[in-house]
Amino acid sequence: MNERQKRLRERRLIKLSIITGSAFTIWAIVVGIAGDSKSIIFDALFSMVGISLSGVSLLVNNFVRKPDDDDLPFGRAQFEPFSMTLQSAVIIFLCLYSLATSVMDIISGGKIVELDIALPYLIASIIGCFLLWLYFRRMALQIRSEYVRIEATEWQLDALLSTGVLVVLSLGYFLRGTSLAYLIPYLDPGMVIIISMLFLRIPVRTFWKNIRELLQFAPDDEVEEKIHQEAEAISKRHGFIDEYVRVIKTGSSYTIEIDFLLPEELAHTQVKQLDAIRQELYDGIRGDYKMWLNISFTTERKWMI
Repeated sequence: MNERQKRLRERRLIKLSIITGSAFTIWAIVVGIAGDSKSIIFDALFSMVGISLSGVSLLVNNFVRKPDDDDLPFGRAQFEPFSMTLQSAVIIFLCLYSLATSVMDIISGGKIVELDIALPYLIASIIGCFLLWLYFRRMALQIRSEYVRIEATEWQLDALLSTGVLVVLSLGYFLRGTSLAYLIPYLDPGMVIIISMLFLRIPVRTFWKNIRELLQFAPDDEVEEKIHQEAEAISKRHGFIDEYVRVIKTGSSYTIEIDFLLPEELAHTQVKQLDAIRQELYDGIRGDYKMWLNISFTTERKWMI
């Protein structure tokens, strides 16, 4: 699959996520208000944020594929981790906000939720979100898309959230008329607290990963390892003294700079021969990812720093 086909698949999948997410959100808002359930309203807010950020992803997806220009001579790949950082930050804020308001609800005595109103929505949401999570996860692996992977994660969280809400509200139904009935008003806000704390792990991890890319940390992945190994192999094969490899990952694009230190006897190597070495290295490290590659040769170590 070429880059253009990948972008088109990403756009179609994100549009599908927006349409289905909108339907679930509208339904969740109506049910949450009618049943006075904070956990279902949290579910609706989570879906609403996901839809908004999916729209941002779609815009960024279209923007980054435009050709380089004078304002952005090194391309637009940095907008991918930026948008993903934004998505993660908003989800983190939503979790923290819901956590805080639910604590206040518990302090004020909790609330009773009407399960009969919420039940049809919760069952449909669990089944629908679970199937969409499996589908988007499979598509993300197939086309190797970070955008689609995040969409899959959001559907996974939605499925888990709806499952948790159903379990807790059902528990409240069975507690009626027992000595533990006093716990019922605290089940809904208590569930939001638990889910908010559990959900924080995934967006925090995604946020940190993309912040590292924006700050140009080395990616520390199999691609970087392969580049180092190929550069070392080239040095040994051609009798070079040393090599210096710099790799950063921005979105789906790698920026790679490799400097080779040549001995004095190779100082007059012809450009054609050096280009052949460049081609040899390129063939060894290319894969199904974009890369901005710069390979240079010098006989003085100071030009490698």
